[in-house]
Amino acid sequence: MAEEPKPETTDAGDAKNAKAGKMKTLGLFGGVMLVEGIAIFMAMKFFSPEPDPTMGMDPELTAATQPALATKELELARVRVQNTNGERTILYSVTANIVVPSEQETEVQTFLDNHRAAINDMLSRIIRAAEDKHLHEYGLETLKRLIRFELTKMMGDDLTIERVLISEFTPLPTGF
Repeated sequence: MAEEPKPETTDAGDAKNAKAGKMKTLGLFGGVMLVEGIAIFMAMKFFSPEPDPTMGMDPELTAATQPALATKELELARVRVQNTNGERTILYSVTANIVVPSEQETEVQTFLDNHRAAINDMLSRIIRAAEDKHLHEYGLETLKRLIRFELTKMMGDDLTIERVLISEFTPLPTGF
């Protein structure tokens, strides 16, 4: 009897079949993961509540949404102060205002008139002691916070300051 020739098995054919099997498995797992990701995204989008648009906002910014008649702006001080904490001495021309409730306008204005020198001193002291990075902040938020804190200490708890506004903050380099 004649022997039938056996089909030759090559390592190349086995490697090709193994590679194709691995690719199918990876494709199957990748497809399942993609479908699972889309399902989770859609479920979260459908079942989660809408975010609160005021979450994380500064309370001072929300105070600006109150009616304009409920508050009054009063001039706090106009000073020219040197700051030597940076590389060069710089003279700052500063005008600061405060926003107070309308019903406290007369009491606060009386306080400001009676303590003008102390307020100018407080504002000058804050600017003289300020670090260079605080003087270059976009909204001068650190300076506003410090002014509000010091002024609240001076005025006591019975008078309310809603916001501090710095309407002029002009640096004038000195000592060329």
